[in-house]
Amino acid sequence: MIDIIFSMGLVGVGLSMLGMGLLIAYYGSSKTRNVGIVFLLLGVIITYYLVEMPSNHPIDTIDVAFWNGMLAFVGGMVGGIIRIIVFLVAIIKS
Repeated sequence: MIDIIFSMGLVGVGLSMLGMGLLIAYYGSSKTRNVGIVFLLLGVIITYYLVEMPSNHPIDTIDVAFWNGMLAFVGGMVGGIIRIIVFLVAIIKS
């Protein structure tokens, strides 16, 4: 159970860092653009860590239930992001 909680937390942080990093690096001014690049690099490092977990790590990434949980979590996060974008577009257009 702790392995799913730990991995879902890392996926959430990694996706947040990637998203914030992309937005800040693209839309930010010169000082904040550097922070966006740091966020983007942190997101890439966390994502790489999740994909290439060491074999002696206590989390069993070969388990099918683990990957089903991760797929459901990532799908929920992506769906939530899409819903927020649609909501913001609807508010801006009206």
